[in-house]
Amino acid sequence: MSSGDKTILHSLVKSLGRVFEDVVRSSHRHHCADSAAAMAFDFVFAVFPGILVISTLVAILEIPDNALGKLMLDLGVVVPLPVLAIVEENLRHLARSSDRLFFLGVIGIVWPASASMSTTMSALNRAYGVEEGRSFWLRRGLSLVLVVSLGMSLVVLFNFSAFGGQVETWLRTNWALSNSLPSLVGLSHRAGAMVGTLLVVTIIYRVVPDARLGWLEVLPGSILFLILWSFIAAGFGYYVSNFGYYNLVTGLLGGVIILLLSAYLVAFTLLLGGELNGSLQRMRRRQ
Repeated sequence: MSSGDKTILHSLVKSLGRVFEDVVRSSHRHHCADSAAAMAFDFVFAVFPGILVISTLVAILEIPDNALGKLMLDLGVVVPLPVLAIVEENLRHLARSSDRLFFLGVIGIVWPASASMSTTMSALNRAYGVEEGRSFWLRRGLSLVLVVSLGMSLVVLFNFSAFGGQVETWLRTNWALSNSLPSLVGLSHRAGAMVGTLLVVTIIYRVVPDARLGWLEVLPGSILFLILWSFIAAGFGYYVSNFGYYNLVTGLLGGVIILLLSAYLVAFTLLLGGELNGSLQRMRRRQ
C-alpha cells in the first residue's frame, strides 16, 4: 500500500470516528433512549389491534393461516410465539363478523400509531436541530397519512407473500424452471422485505422532520437502520430457535417482554439513523 493510499485510509477512518463520536454524543444529548421508550409504548398499543386487522384481512381474503407467520419472518419482526399461536388459532374461528372486526381494529391501531409517529417527529427534529413549526392538526394529519400508507404497504407485502407460491408454481410449469434452483419466492420475499423496509424508513426520514432534506441526504440513516435491525432480528431469531425458554418458563408474559424489547430496539435504531443523518448534515454545513 502506497503512502497516498495510507493517507486516504487514515483520513477516512478519522472521519468515521468523528461521525461515530458525534452520533453517540447527540443521541445522549437528545435523550434518544427516553424517546425510544415512549415510541415503543405506543407501538405496543398498536400491535394488538394491528394483529386483529391483519387476522381479519386473512379471513376476508381467504388467505392461508400460516401466511401471517411467513410475512413476519420475512420482515424480521419478532412476534411472541404465544401471541402468534393465538392469532393463527383465532383465524379458524372468524365468521362473517370479520368486516366489523376489521374496522374496529383499524380504529384501535390508527390513534396510538399516529401518536408514536408524533413522538418520532419531535425526536427527529431534535436530531436535525430544527424547531417544529407545523400545527398540531397538521402533524397529526401527517402522522395518520403515514400510518395508513405504511399499513397499505404491509397489505401489499402480505398479499405478495400469500400468493407468491402460486406465481412460482406457474413459472416453473410454463417456463420449465429447474426444481434444483433456489426458491424464487423465498429469495424475492427477503429481497422485497429489505427493499420495502429501506423505502419505508427513507420516507420517514424524508417526510417526518420539519426540515428540507434530499433523498440522498437521508439514505445513510436508512442504510444504518437496515443493517442494525437485520443483526437485531437475526439475534432474536437465533435466540427463539435455540434458547426459547421464555416461552416455556413464563409463557405469554415472556412473549410480551420480547415484544417490548423488540419494539424499543426498533424505535431506538430508527432514532439512531436520524442522528446519523443529522450529524452528516452538520458536517456538511461546517464545510
